[in-house]
Amino acid sequence: MILFVLAILAADVPASPPVQPASLHSVAEILLPAGTPVRLKTVDALNSRSAAQGQRFKLVVDEDVAVGTAVIIPRGMAAVGEVEAVSGKGMVGKSGRLVLRPLFIEVAGKRVNLVGANVERGKDATGGVAVASVLTSGLVLFITGKSPPVPSGSTILGRVRTDVMLPQAASSGGATGQ
Repeated sequence: MILFVLAILAADVPASPPVQPASLHSVAEILLPAGTPVRLKTVDALNSRSAAQGQRFKLVVDEDVAVGTAVIIPRGMAAVGEVEAVSGKGMVGKSGRLVLRPLFIEVAGKRVNLVGANVERGKDATGGVAVASVLTSGLVLFITGKSPPVPSGSTILGRVRTDVMLPQAASSGGATGQ
């Protein structure tokens, strides 16, 4: 009978789960706070004549993004931007306008969303239109402003939108630009 009671008591005691050794590949995560500045540059040239609102374009991180002494997003990592607004050059010397914004960077399988906007304007020719209107009286409608060029390698500034936990050594991975 005593053996029977011991067997029941032994069955009621839950076995402790086996202790798992810490993974050798675990990497410490660090908080990348919202508002952290990110300096990017364009990969390809853009202009208001060929760009369309909503068009995505390739960017690359121009400077390491660090928290303290730990580099979280290394220089050269791919990023994605978007054309937010476009207005082509207009008649009577009106210049074109191109509004670009950084969207995100993919870091070790996590998306780091960005905020910011960069406005590029073409050269305005309204001064020339005023002079031409006095001299030609009416033919000024054919004078137009310039489309804003955004050459390859142009700087675009952004900031991290929300807090995100990222691995300290995030040297692998990249953006999935379209």
